[in-house]
Amino acid sequence: QARRPLRSCANSSPTTAMCDQAAGVELLNSGAFSEAESHLRFAIAQTAGEKNVHGLQNAEQFMWTRRLAESLIGQGKFEEATRCLKPAIKQLEKKYNANDEDVLDCKYLLAESLFGQGRERDAEPIADCVLEGLRGDLKRGPEHLTTLKCRALCALIEKQQSKSTADGLAQSTLESLELYFEKAEIREGAGGRKLTKSERVSVEKVTGFLDQVLAPEAGGKAKDSHVGSKV
Repeated sequence: QARRPLRSCANSSPTTAMCDQAAGVELLNSGAFSEAESHLRFAIAQTAGEKNVHGLQNAEQFMWTRRLAESLIGQGKFEEATRCLKPAIKQLEKKYNANDEDVLDCKYLLAESLFGQGRERDAEPIADCVLEGLRGDLKRGPEHLTTLKCRALCALIEKQQSKSTADGLAQSTLESLELYFEKAEIREGAGGRKLTKSERVSVEKVTGFLDQVLAPEAGGKAKDSHVGSKV
């Protein structure tokens, strides 16, 4: 499907920035990561240097940096994602706190991008810290996709380090993923929204991590489960 031509950001304005932000999110949700990257880069460029009422750089800028990182990771551009996430995390921690949802989301993405570069030892302490924070997030709960991805990533890192806790963590994550799908089916059956392409990509990532932990030789258990039939 043809995408509309991207605008030049030479004539930046709040309106054009909002248009690119909305387009970037829509494309992310549809799994069009390359196209989303272009819009998100425009949106960030258009709002660069904006200050809040206290004269500090607007934290919203770093929220869009997080979205940009998602688009980069979706394309396997892990080093680029790492470079843009580190300053965003630093600024978000200044405004909020280490266990804020946006901070934890960015840190998870950083852990995933480091893991994608083969830097498991760098990714491990970040992923462990994120998982601890996510476990205390009662609003999201254990079936939230970021929590599921983080649990699966931690299990895979533990497996690679031959830790005895890896299989148990992976199995409990698979059970939570089953519950995630049950809730999604109930929501859809009641006339609610369906899973987006981006959410399905995240589920595939979770099952991919879990397969490498639970049954790497046999092709994985997650894809043989109820979950696998729904992805």
